Amino acid sequence: MKKLTIKTTESDLLQARKEGLERARSLEAMRPLGKWKSMDVFAWVNPHFEALTTVISNFPFPVVWVGKQSQIKCAIRYYPEVLDTIETVVVSDYGNVKLSGEEIYTIDKVAGTGDVQASLDLVRSFENTRRVFLFTTEGVGSHEELELLERYIHKYG
Repeated sequence: MKKLTIKTTESDLLQARKEGLERARSLEAMRPLGKWKSMDVFAWVNPHFEALTTVISNFPFPVVWVGKQSQIKCAIRYYPEVLDTIETVVVSDYGNVKLSGEEIYTIDKVAGTGDVQASLDLVRSFENTRRVFLFTTEGVGSHEELELLERYIHKYG
């Protein structure tokens, strides 16, 4: 049997590490996307909840949050301090929002849609007011949803 040899140089390892870090930063970190409808827009794929809730709690303006039902339920249930900052929640993956009564009463506006496109259409109908627009997603198709958001705000910006 012939033995294969693999020659890896230090520069190859450094390049691979750099690419891996860049990929992780681009996919797992909150990304500022500029302004849209007088809102500062941020997107986050697969957010870490402790970091996400800290960020939400520290936004200087009311938050319009479009996200998956599981993300929103987790944040509200385990990090109730976010409720002070969240003005509007749009659940992008489930038309029937199922949050307990006490959680829902503290949010001014709550809506559920069946997909990201419908969620963005709903947010686009809001009046132009100084807010933060936070878009979160996770799981299969999350990168396509992020691309949809970026195309959407560019198209209607």
